[in-house]
This record gives sequence, structure tokens and C-alpha cells, in this order.
Amino acid sequence: MTKRRLLYFVTFALLLCGAVVAQEKEPQTAEEFFNRGVERAKKAQLDAAVEDYNKAIQLNPNDARPYFKRGAVKAMKADFDGALADYSKAISLDPSNPNAFYSRGLAYVAKGDGEHALADFDAAVSLNPKEAAVYTSRAGLRFKKGDFAGAVADYDKFLAIKPNVAEMYSRRGDARAEMGDYEEAIADYSKALELSPNNTNAYNRRGLAYAKKGEADAAIADYGKAIEIFQGFADAYANRGLAELGKGLDDAAEQDFKKAVELNAELKSMIETESNKILQKRKAQQKP
Repeated sequence: MTKRRLLYFVTFALLLCGAVVAQEKEPQTAEEFFNRGVERAKKAQLDAAVEDYNKAIQLNPNDARPYFKRGAVKAMKADFDGALADYSKAISLDPSNPNAFYSRGLAYVAKGDGEHALADFDAAVSLNPKEAAVYTSRAGLRFKKGDFAGAVADYDKFLAIKPNVAEMYSRRGDARAEMGDYEEAIADYSKALELSPNNTNAYNRRGLAYAKKGEADAAIADYGKAIEIFQGFADAYANRGLAELGKGLDDAAEQDFKKAVELNAELKSMIETESNKILQKRKAQQKP
């Protein structure tokens, strides 16, 4: 190797080493630590990200951003108490950030504190009424509380922003079914199926709504469609069996009940309870 070529390789190696050293230069300012923390979090280097956010906070304790980001990392690590503390600090420093309220609300949900979560979701919506995700989170809480009208209102707002999400139509249908509004529930499930034709849950739920309306044939057809798409759908077999039993199709019902229990033994009790109700009703109708 000539001296000239040797000098070239040595120079290249030194430049390469210098570039590596430059890339690994330790941050000096709060902003630099914060930015590195963000990058580390994106790479799932969670502990390292927390260390960088800690340093950023130490250098600039009045910046809400590292508290918020550190809270997000803690939530990812299932440290919800730590996440709540960080989100609360971020909100105290910057109460205009809807994401901080929404994230804290989700942490409250994870802790089972629905009341505080609802308050935070309300605050997030007031700060940014165009964020669809907040509406579906709040709708879920309202549904669990039995506030089905409130859930429907939130799904309305979500769908006004994102009108092509099949699952949200199904969820709104669930809330409407709980209110006894089966026609509107069926319309929602049908829209969900228009957007997602192989949505077995929507077929099953629409079947339940038809059954509640006394339209057994339509219910059986929907359960059958769900089973056609997913042959392991235990609930659909059980529901179809109940609809068949109600129509006096006892042999078909027995076969569906058997299949349902084979797939999910926990359904046996429900099937027995609901079957007894149907048989008692049939017996009462047969009395002179």
C-alpha cells in the first residue's frame, strides 16, 4: 500500500471516528436532553428516556413538556400513579394543553377512577373539540355508567369528525340497543357492515336487536352470517340456538347449543337460563 493510500485510509478513519463522537455528544441544555428523551422514547428506550426527561426537568423545572412526556413513558410502563403526578404537574404549568388532560384521563381510567377521568375528558374536549379520540373514550365511560344517551351523543360527535369508522357505528348501536331503540341500533349495525362487510360482531349484535324486536328470522340469518365468516363464534351459535328455540326449532337449537358449549363452556349457564325462559313462555302460551 502506498503512503498516499495509507494516508487516505487513516484520514477517512479519523473522520469516521469524529462523526461517531459527534453523534454521541452528551446533551448540555434542557432542550437537548428533552429532544434526546423524545427520540429514545420512540425507540422504546424507556428508562433512558426517563433519565433524559429527569435531566431536562432539573435544568428547566418550569417547562411542562418533559413532565408530560415522562408521564407518557410512565404510563407505558404501567406506572399510573407516577404518570398521574407528571400529567398533573404538566397541567399546572400549561393548562391549555388538551393532550395532557386526555392522557391524565386515560391514566385515571387505568386506575379505575371514572369520575376524575370524565372530568379530564370534559376539559380536553373544551380545549379541543375536534379531537375524535376523546369522544370515544368518554363515550365508553358513559356507557359503563349507564348513561347511554350521553354515549350516543359522544359517538355522534366522533362520527361527525370521522364518519367511516365501522366500530363506532357498532358501539353507538350498542348504546341505542340498551336504550331500547332497536330500529336505530339496527341502522347503525347495518352502516358498520356497509363499511366492514366481514364484521362478525356487527352481525351478531344486529341479530340480537332483531331478536329484541321479535324478528326471529332476520336474527337467525344474521347469526348464521356471523358463523359463516367465523365458525368459532360461540356466542353466535348460542344466540342462534335461542332464536331457533323461540321458533320451535328444537333440534336445530340443540345442535347450536352443543356447538356453543364446545367452543365456550362458560356459555352453558346462560343458555340454560335463557332456554328455560323461552320454554316457560311457550308453555304458558299453550295453556287453554
